[in-house]
Amino acid sequence: MVDEQRKTKFVGEKTEDFKVVFADGTFTWLGTETGTITFFYDVMPDQMVTEEGVLELSTVKRVFPVEIRLRRSTYNNLINFMIEQVKIIENFEKSESEKKLAQK
Repeated sequence: MVDEQRKTKFVGEKTEDFKVVFADGTFTWLGTETGTITFFYDVMPDQMVTEEGVLELSTVKRVFPVEIRLRRSTYNNLINFMIEQVKIIENFEKSESEKKLAQK
């Protein structure tokens, strides 16, 4: 008989090369087996504005620090989770906005 009270304990651990990277955007695609998310950030040149105040931006360096590959089911679960998170924050913001309007 299986012990119904037994639970698996997960222990989280960050790798030695763990880092936080701010991303300006992502490229993502889904294949038959896996989904891929490639994150990027853009690096602007030091001198973007001339002495005359004109924006001079001919090249932007796009850096790709990490690419993540997920099983298709995990990719789908991540998308659904993120959509739910956006809905939660949007509903909260709407509620807060309505409270402020009601107080006026």
